[in-house]
Amino acid sequence: MNRHTELEWQFAATDLGAARAWLAGLPQGHSERRCTRQPSLQIQDIYYDSSDWMIYRAGFKLRLRHASEDAADAGETELTLKALRAPVKGIARRTEITAPMANSDIGTMLNSGEPIAEHIRALVGTRLLSPLFKAHTRRERLRLLEADSELPLAEIDLDETFIETPTGEAEQLTRVEVECIHAEPAALVPWVEGLRDGARLQPARLSKFRTGIAAAGLDPEKRPDLGSLGISASQSFHATQLAQLRRYFALLLESEPRVRADAVDAVHQMRVAARHLDVLLRSWRQRGPAWAVRERRALRMLVRSLGAVRDRDVQIAHLEASFATLAGDEQLALRPMLERLQEQRRDMRGRLLHTLDSERVRLWVDGWKERLVGEHADSSAPPAATGAVARELVREQARKLRKRAARIRAGSDPDEYHEVRIRAKRLRYTLDAFEELYGEAGRAFGRALGKLQDILGAFNDATVRAQHFAALANDAQQLPSVTSFAMGRLVERDVRAFDRCQRKFSQAYARIRGRRWRALADVMRSQARTDTK
Repeated sequence: MNRHTELEWQFAATDLGAARAWLAGLPQGHSERRCTRQPSLQIQDIYYDSSDWMIYRAGFKLRLRHASEDAADAGETELTLKALRAPVKGIARRTEITAPMANSDIGTMLNSGEPIAEHIRALVGTRLLSPLFKAHTRRERLRLLEADSELPLAEIDLDETFIETPTGEAEQLTRVEVECIHAEPAALVPWVEGLRDGARLQPARLSKFRTGIAAAGLDPEKRPDLGSLGISASQSFHATQLAQLRRYFALLLESEPRVRADAVDAVHQMRVAARHLDVLLRSWRQRGPAWAVRERRALRMLVRSLGAVRDRDVQIAHLEASFATLAGDEQLALRPMLERLQEQRRDMRGRLLHTLDSERVRLWVDGWKERLVGEHADSSAPPAATGAVARELVREQARKLRKRAARIRAGSDPDEYHEVRIRAKRLRYTLDAFEELYGEAGRAFGRALGKLQDILGAFNDATVRAQHFAALANDAQQLPSVTSFAMGRLVERDVRAFDRCQRKFSQAYARIRGRRWRALADVMRSQARTDTK
């Protein structure tokens, strides 16, 4: 498997004659460089993705390429996973992973143990891949060299491409591409600009891939419409429940491709969406909908897998940030600890992918898609208006938070603060679900509650981290003694975070008990009086 970053200019041409003439002559001012011709290629590309565009939505395209020099040449076949990134200042910088294939059977490759197959399986899971379109290209190739050297600076490709789609639609493209080989883009800019102007080229508006997508009439940006997301105080609470389930379920689905691509922020986003759903289903246990509440176990399984990866992400980020405050020998001592956390994170990520691909989670996802699209407000459900039920739910979570917070004393331990954090989180998520009903009063209370969560969350992160680091530091058989000693110093820092939390907690908690809560309570009372339509 070959992994590298492609640095390339792409130009559209009305014909290739002007480019051929300019390259053959290399006008004055460019005589310090020369072009050498390479064998031309006949290329057939087939692009693939899943039916829900998992590869595209993760930021990649998947291409199967067969290239040969002539009809008598058997040619070579390769599979490439390439990042989708728009050009910046005319140049495209894209990471690509390429591996040779013995034949053109993509299914055989994906079932193999090849590293590129593992990358693709991580992105699509158990989904099937289907061809999107084909591109047939005749490519003339030249190498750009210094006048006195055989070291290639760049490859210049003159392409005539015919795009063939399953629907019968076709598109023809004429392109000139310049890819850096042993030269940085800045060193080639004057030469490339000379080619562009001399050959009357224009920057390509769309890549071949995006042109093929458009020609095939495909829309990878389209997302499934799960139904109405709007809520109002007067509508039935059952209709509001469906809207909220759709809202957070859609966010969860939207995060999955980038979670599979191993984006740290996407793991956090997916976890937050899943936890929102979990908190809502927990509070609705006596209110239904029964089909959604029944599936909470699958959701909880996903929350746990996401949480394990997220915990390691937070610990790794903290350790890397700590390096900036440590001397060189301390950084070196802590390097085995960072490697251990990264190893654990890889293991946790493997378990997360296994959870996403598990039958229980896939059945849950497919079932919810079907139910949320087809489900409508139940006319037989109790005619409770959203405003009244929302007020009851928010007040219930607020009472539970106050009950836990009232137990906090000077000698309270981390577990007691953790219980307050859980109640604050549940109140925040419940309020988020109805915040649009409450305007600025809801937003102001939510901001204050968020600050309390931040304090408690930072303390919880420090507590979990201290416990985890201490356990690893005591594992003398696994880590060098100097590493355990350096980790012990980090643990001491986290222990001191407990004192900071105690000092800040009272003030942050007071901010959600005074005028902000009274303002929110007044608005909730007003919304609760709204009659059901």
